[in-house]
Parts: sequence; C-alpha cells; structure tokens
Amino acid sequence: MRRRDLLAGIALVIGALFLTVHHARAQDEPLPVDLRVGETIEICASGEILCPARTPICDNPMVAVPVDAPGGLGFQGVGPGTTLCSAASAAGPRRVFRITVR
Repeated sequence: MRRRDLLAGIALVIGALFLTVHHARAQDEPLPVDLRVGETIEICASGEILCPARTPICDNPMVAVPVDAPGGLGFQGVGPGTTLCSAASAAGPRRVFRITVR
C-alpha cells in the first residue's frame, strides 16, 4: 500500500512539473490585445490567466495601466500606442500581453 501511495505521489509531481513547463513554453510571444482609449480588458474574466492575478506591470503607463475590474484584474487603454503589460498568475509564470490602444 505504501508503495502504491509513493508511486501515485511521484506521478502527481511529474504531472505537475510537465504542466508547469508546458504552460511556460506555451507563451513564446505576448498575447495581442487591441483596446480603444478608455476601454478595459478584464484579464481574469478572459480566461487568459489564472486568478487572483497580482503584481501587474505596464512598460508605458501613457498607453495602458492596470486597473481593478469587477471580474478581477484588468488593463485600461490610456492613450494611443503599443506597450507590454504583464501580471503574475495565481499558479504558473507571468502572462505577458502586447496592448495596442487606438
């Protein structure tokens, strides 16, 4: 019985490592997001990141900024341009978004 529990534990660890590595490799490029000035994307509600998301960052706050949205974290378009924004996921690596505001 102990041997079966040990093997099941090892299988779970290997499975979790595989999913983490696969998820980390899945995002080779930032996810493109198009917004208008004043428009907000709720990234938690979009399903693109596991929430609660934390520590949001935008390279250029003149283009987009992190905001609290009803469904969790969001990014809001501030001015025309393109910038990279990211947020740490509840599980797994940070998710990067290329936000273009028109």
